[in-house]
Amino acid sequence: MNSAIKLIGLDWGSTNVRAFAFDGEGNVLHRAHSTAGAMTLSSNAQFDAALVSLVGQWQSANHAIPMIACGMVGARGGWIEAGYCAVDSNAAALSAAMVSVQTSFNVALRVVPGIRTDAPDVMRGEETQIVGADINNGVIVMPGTHSKWSRVVDGKIKTFATFLTGEMNALLRNHSVIGKAINCAPSLARDDAIKRGIARSASSTNWLSDLFAFRARVVTAAVSEEDASSELSAWLIANEFAQARSMGFHDPLIHVLSSDTLMPWYASIGAALDIEIVQLDAEAATARGLWTIAQAAQAR
Repeated sequence: MNSAIKLIGLDWGSTNVRAFAFDGEGNVLHRAHSTAGAMTLSSNAQFDAALVSLVGQWQSANHAIPMIACGMVGARGGWIEAGYCAVDSNAAALSAAMVSVQTSFNVALRVVPGIRTDAPDVMRGEETQIVGADINNGVIVMPGTHSKWSRVVDGKIKTFATFLTGEMNALLRNHSVIGKAINCAPSLARDDAIKRGIARSASSTNWLSDLFAFRARVVTAAVSEEDASSELSAWLIANEFAQARSMGFHDPLIHVLSSDTLMPWYASIGAALDIEIVQLDAEAATARGLWTIAQAAQAR
């Protein structure tokens, strides 16, 4: 099987790993997945064992297939620290700054660096998705635990900003008095609650007080738990949009690399704010980014 494989790419995040086996044209022949994320491993031996378990069916010492990885595997405390490139980087700059770690396959694993701004702000893994999105000019948004808004100019990552939207949502729902009052999942079907969340974000100047109001309105029966839950999600995401626009990401069209769970929320909030949303396949972008950066390294 591995005779047709010309490159192995890994998206090695904190809690999960996705692997792609490419042919010589950059097509994905096979995929594999593991829960052996970088933050679950604590030694070189554990990282190596996780790699062997995941891609051993593709790789062998005889074939010596090149390997490339992005994500938290290159963070401080990962397998090898890959550092950061400055903004204004593209695939060529990222490929030139890759670092390598030896594996038991007798083939080095090349690790893509992250990118930093002077703010400071950092991304690791998203830079590969942005490269793979193949957007020469425009805004690319990657929702999630730490949502990223990035601007690409002439194929280079010009700037970006991170928003703690997903993590804040989880903290509020799981570790606060707000979550105790709102113990149910949000729903986009609650149109009036979604509209209230968006409107509240537009007039919000005292967000700490606004947050407590979500609890107060439930315990006084001013709104239902279900409505408050949906309004909270809309309020958080609409605040992200508003802050991103105030930071210069005010384009009428944005490209969103998102999961099927989050995409409807960003599409709905974007539409309410007269922003056109173009959905891109996040996994396909990651795979294409790994291939593109590997090809840029080969071309040097």
